[in-house]
Amino acid sequence: MRPTRIFLDLDDVLNDFTMHALREVGCPVWADHWSSYNPAWGWDIVGAANHLHPNAHRNPFTPESFWTRITSTTWITTPRSDLFMPLIRRCRKLVGEGGVCILTSPTIDPECHSAKAVWIKKHCPAWLQRQYLIGPPKHMCANHNAVLIDDRNKNIEEFRNHGGHAIMVPRPWNTLYALTRKARIYVDAALDAIFI
Repeated sequence: MRPTRIFLDLDDVLNDFTMHALREVGCPVWADHWSSYNPAWGWDIVGAANHLHPNAHRNPFTPESFWTRITSTTWITTPRSDLFMPLIRRCRKLVGEGGVCILTSPTIDPECHSAKAVWIKKHCPAWLQRQYLIGPPKHMCANHNAVLIDDRNKNIEEFRNHGGHAIMVPRPWNTLYALTRKARIYVDAALDAIFI
């Protein structure tokens, strides 16, 4: 049976949060940003900042010192990803407007919740602006009718383990890092495999 729901991760799927956050704390990552992030750092943005920041050897980031520099403005000003419009259009075509939902996990900072909502309102089409869920347990939305599109290995595994379909967006910090520059092609092919 074809799935009827697609859940889209926000950070690093619809937007470019990681590289934007690294720039915000002073790391020199710019246009060719994916090549700046070493896959060996994995899902550790603080560790990445300590490798990339020019002064981190003298004053390394701790999780607390890193995340206190990530303000609501950082979340709100994060740029859209290259996948943003193509992915939203494709998902809308596959399951209709009522079948697409943004599913995003916040940090423990309460301002992160509201900033993500502001980002969605600022960037998303009107029909998607009130179709979002903010919370860490993404697997709670998993079932045989649901697809998660996400960039974190753990979220993909948990969603599948709870009966859902899942597509990993290649990024330098996950197991598909070698396909990062072909993320759109990979995601399109994975959607074809599920829906066609």
